[in-house]
Amino acid sequence: MSAADEVVTTARENPYGIEVLGVEPIPPALRHGGPRSLFTLWFGANTQFATLSVGALSTAVFGLDLVPAVLAIVLGTLISSVLVGVLSTRGPATGLPQLIQTRGPFGWYGNLPAVVSTAVGGIGWYVVDTTLGIFILRNLFDIGFTPSLLIMVIAQLIVPLIGYRLIHAMEKWLASGLVCVFAVVTAYAVGQVSLTSATHPSGSVVGAFLLTVSVTGARGLGWSAYASDYSRYLPAGTSSRRVFAAAAGGSIVSGVWIGGLGAALGTVAEVADPSSMVRQFLPSILGTIVLVSLLLSTLASTVLDLYSGSMAALAAGLRIPRWLSVVLVCLIGSVLAWWAGQHDFVTTFQNFLLITSYWLAPWAAVTVTAFFRRRGTGIATPAELSDRRRRFGWGLPATVLGVVASIPFMSQSVYTGPIAAAHPDIAGLGHVIGCTVAVLAYLAATASDTERATA
Repeated sequence: MSAADEVVTTARENPYGIEVLGVEPIPPALRHGGPRSLFTLWFGANTQFATLSVGALSTAVFGLDLVPAVLAIVLGTLISSVLVGVLSTRGPATGLPQLIQTRGPFGWYGNLPAVVSTAVGGIGWYVVDTTLGIFILRNLFDIGFTPSLLIMVIAQLIVPLIGYRLIHAMEKWLASGLVCVFAVVTAYAVGQVSLTSATHPSGSVVGAFLLTVSVTGARGLGWSAYASDYSRYLPAGTSSRRVFAAAAGGSIVSGVWIGGLGAALGTVAEVADPSSMVRQFLPSILGTIVLVSLLLSTLASTVLDLYSGSMAALAAGLRIPRWLSVVLVCLIGSVLAWWAGQHDFVTTFQNFLLITSYWLAPWAAVTVTAFFRRRGTGIATPAELSDRRRRFGWGLPATVLGVVASIPFMSQSVYTGPIAAAHPDIAGLGHVIGCTVAVLAYLAATASDTERATA
């Protein structure tokens, strides 16, 4: 029996055992499931404390009133969710994780910056979600920071160690429960919240609106680098439209709902400690139920961070088992979570969202553009994607140009660009400009490839 046959046999005999495959193509014999699983996965992944917290920033920190805050959340969620939906369609077609596919437009070595940034992003989101989970544990049980961190680490590590099947099963179970809990919270919130924010924007309403679109989109953009990781086991003939609708739909419904709920809570509660925000607003028993639900959903989110963060490490060329990669990512993230817990959460969270998105936005735009361009010239085969002689593609310089173009518009406490400093109201346009420049640069650089393919 060949090594490949042994992998198939082992996976079939123990489907919920530790996943043995890493970043190699999924064999046809192991393909299973349907697009519906993507709806529950992305719904569960976005029904989390980070989504609620980002929504609350729009009103409690940026100073938007509720209606414009919700509109900005809808726009930011739509942008990022469409990207997740489009990129998810490549999983069934290739059987490969997202970061292996992007070797097509970026080349083997040109893809490494994206791999590193995704690993850093995955660890960063693990830190954010772990910190939010620690807030919940401390609020529920009045225990110290370090014991809370240890509980989170142990709870978060089990599912990604097992792998793909258990992740989908957990998200499906959570999605049903979370709908019930947040339906009750939403019903309770009606009539309790205010249409007017108690905070005034530091600049103009337009500036606050664009900033809300940026941070909301940035939260969802973090998933775009993972999208195909959770659709690659679907059968090769799975409908792309159904995959897109399920992945994008799950992200949109939960992102708009929970983000909008966070914006509503932000009109009447403070967000310095996000878990206390829930306690301030809800009755004791309901507040406890919601915090427990948010803790479970936070664990569901960090599961994806650890799983795809480990995939990024393997895509970089590390020759270690997938489970060991999960452990390494968890250890690094846990140390950083301890450090992050000693600093102001709101400022650190906002900076993290914006800084990571300045790379992710043009990268995702180039990746999607390359996908649609290659539909006419043929999709790269697994052999081509593993060929190190294809060192660099036009995707990397195009993305770098997009990042450079957005630098003058960057605006966080770490760095503020000259245009953002002089005109803070338009700082939120940095992502739009970065994406536009990156796409135009890529189209210009690859124009001759398309001409040769259609000649």
